[in-house]
Order: sequence, then C-alpha cells, then structure tokens
Amino acid sequence: MLALTLLSALTGTPSSGISIGIVIGDPTGLSLKFWGIGQNSALQVNIGGGGFVAPADLSVSGSLLFHSLLTRETPINGYLGVGAFAGINQGRHGDEAVFGILVPLGLELILSEVPLDLFIEVPPVIGFTTKGDVRAGLTFGIGLRYILK
Repeated sequence: MLALTLLSALTGTPSSGISIGIVIGDPTGLSLKFWGIGQNSALQVNIGGGGFVAPADLSVSGSLLFHSLLTRETPINGYLGVGAFAGINQGRHGDEAVFGILVPLGLELILSEVPLDLFIEVPPVIGFTTKGDVRAGLTFGIGLRYILK
C-alpha cells in the first residue's frame, strides 16, 4: 500500500521552476536546478567542498542535463549531461586551482504530492590543476532538492 502511494506521487520533469537543496559526494554542499532551459532539460549548479578526484576546499560546477523517462512502467527519470567545474584547494604543498569537464549520468525521482527531487548521479570527470597535474575518474553525488514553483 505504501509503495502504491509513493508511486502515485511520482511525476515527470517540471516544465519550469527552481529546485534548491543539498548534495552529498563530490562536492558536498548546495545544489540548485533550473528547470525549463529547454524541453526535458535543466541547468544544474553544485557549490561545496570536498572531492575525491579533484579535492577542493571550494568547488563550483555547472551542467546542462537532458532528461528522459526510463520506462512507462517506472516513473524514474534518467539524465545525461555535460558540464564544467572549477575549484580551489589550499593544501600542505601550497595553493592550487583545478578545473575540468564532467559528464553527469544520473537517476531522479520527482514527487508531486511533496515537491521534492531525489537524485543520484555518477559523473566521469577529467580535471587539470594549476600545478600541471591531470586527474581523471568517476565521482558521485546523492541529493535532495525542494522544487519551488
């Protein structure tokens, strides 16, 4: 019964609006999503700290995401995107900046009864530091955002 109630509360992507919430992972911090950039697309911005592939004290990323309903039987959206990130790290060996590209690949549930956006993503990234290092890998993020209409 609880599963049926939850499934009936799920919906597709919003046609417009802003979502605001948190993301835990790479980075951990604030997550914003601007809906209505195009049909089934949105702009996602994450601001926070931490990081695994390119650790930073402060990191900002922006990605253009394209959404698609995975199947008609399950109201789970999949998304694929392209984006960029930049960060600052004040480590033991001096200050360092990092910048690079990422390709977010994720799953998302959007609840209609309570305007929440639950997501998990695994973006491959490649980053370049001001010290000449190149870092590549797979990062992750899991989050919850409130959808403002």
